[in-house]
Amino acid sequence: MNTVRHNNLSAKWVAVLLLILSGFTTYAQQSADAGAIQQDTALYRVFSSLYEADSNVISILHLGDSHVQAGYFPLTVASLLQNQFGYAGRGFVFPYNLAGTNGPEDFKWNSTVRWASERVVDRNKSDVLGPGAIAIISQNDAPTLSFAGKTDGAMDNSFRKVTLLYDAGNTNNTLVVPDATVTVTPAPFPGSSTLSKATLDFLQTSQSFQARWEGTGSGPFRFYGAIMENSRNGVLYHSVGINGAMFQHYNEISNILLAQMAVLKPKLVIISLGTNEAYGGRMDPLAFRDEIDKTVTLIREQDPSVNILLTTPPDCMRAVRKATRKKVGKKKYRTIYSTAYYPNPYISMVTQQIMGYARQHGIACWNFNAVNKAQKGRFAGAWAPDHIHFNARGYQLQGQLLYEALQRSYTHYLQQTKKNPVTSNDRH
Repeated sequence: MNTVRHNNLSAKWVAVLLLILSGFTTYAQQSADAGAIQQDTALYRVFSSLYEADSNVISILHLGDSHVQAGYFPLTVASLLQNQFGYAGRGFVFPYNLAGTNGPEDFKWNSTVRWASERVVDRNKSDVLGPGAIAIISQNDAPTLSFAGKTDGAMDNSFRKVTLLYDAGNTNNTLVVPDATVTVTPAPFPGSSTLSKATLDFLQTSQSFQARWEGTGSGPFRFYGAIMENSRNGVLYHSVGINGAMFQHYNEISNILLAQMAVLKPKLVIISLGTNEAYGGRMDPLAFRDEIDKTVTLIREQDPSVNILLTTPPDCMRAVRKATRKKVGKKKYRTIYSTAYYPNPYISMVTQQIMGYARQHGIACWNFNAVNKAQKGRFAGAWAPDHIHFNARGYQLQGQLLYEALQRSYTHYLQQTKKNPVTSNDRH
C-alpha cells in the first residue's frame, strides 16, 4: 500500500474503513485474479495524472444506478483515493432530499419553497436534466436553496469554490449568495438559451452556503446540482447515480452525458450499470451491447483522451413468493407465505456482455460479479433484504475492493513506466 500523505477522512470514517480493511488480508490472495482490472493499461493516462496529483486536479466521474445513488459505494472509493492522492473537493452534489429520493448522507439541502423533480428514468421528463440526470423544479419567483455539509461524515465537505447549474427561465434574475463573489455565465452544455452556470468564490473555507434567486418570473425554475472544490490539487470525485437507471436511459437523453463531459471534465469515467437491464424482462444481449457502445462512443466523442472503466453488477438474486396451505384445525387451513431466492440468469448474461465489449474495444473492466462470487462468504451479511442491493457495509466493502483493484493496477503502472518503482510508489 502506498504511503498515505493526505488525510481528509474524519476519525469516525477512518475507524469504519480500518474495521473493513482488517478483514481483507485473508482474502487478498484468494481473489487477486478475480479482482484484477482487465485491460488495465487502458488506464495509464489517468494513472499518469495521479502520479502528478500534487500539481493538478484529477476529475473522476462514477456513473451508475441505485448502487451509486445510495452513496456508500462511490464515497468509499473517493475517500480512499483522495486520502492517497489529495483531496480537491467534494465534487458533484445534488439536493436528493428535496427531490424526495435517497442520496449520500454526508450533506443536506434545505429550501423555503416547494420543489417537484424529474429524473432520467421518468416517463415524462424534459430534454435537459443536467449532469446529475435529475432536476428539481419550482414555480416560485424567488426560489432559495441552502447547503450544509456534515462535519462527521465520510467526506470533508469544506469548499472555497462552488459551481451552481440552473435554468431560471430568463437572464434578468439576480443571484444573491452571502459571503461569496458571484459570477454568472451561460452553462457550457446544450439546452435552453437561459441555462446558467454561477461560480461562487468564497473568501474563507466554508461547509455551508445560502443562495436566493430574485426576479426569476412565473415560469419554472430548474436546478441541476452543484460542484464543490477547495482550491487544492488531488482527486475530485463526482458520483451520479439514479435508481432504476440503465445504459439506454443515459443514451436517450444524450444531454446528460454531454453536460457531464463539459462541466465535470473527467479524466476517468467509471460506469457501474447493468443491474436493471437484468431485471427488465427478457434481455436481448446484442441490444444491450449496442447500448454500452452508444454510451462509450458519446463519451469518447466529447473527449477522446478520457479513460473509461466498466464494472459488472453484483451477483443479484430473484425473489419468488410461495404460498403453502397448512391445516390448523379439523376444517381450517391457513396460508403461509415464504420467499425463496434463486440466481438471476440475466446477471451472468449482462456480465459476459460488459466483459466482452471491454475486451473487444480495449477498455478497462473490473469484473465485480466474479469478485462477489469469489468472496460469497464475505458478502453473506452484506445484502439488503431484497438481495439486489447491499446494506451500507456491503457497499463499503465493494468500494474498498474497487480501490484495491485500482491500487494494484496503479502499482503495476509504476513498475512498468518508472525506473525506480519503489521510490515512485512512495511518492503517493
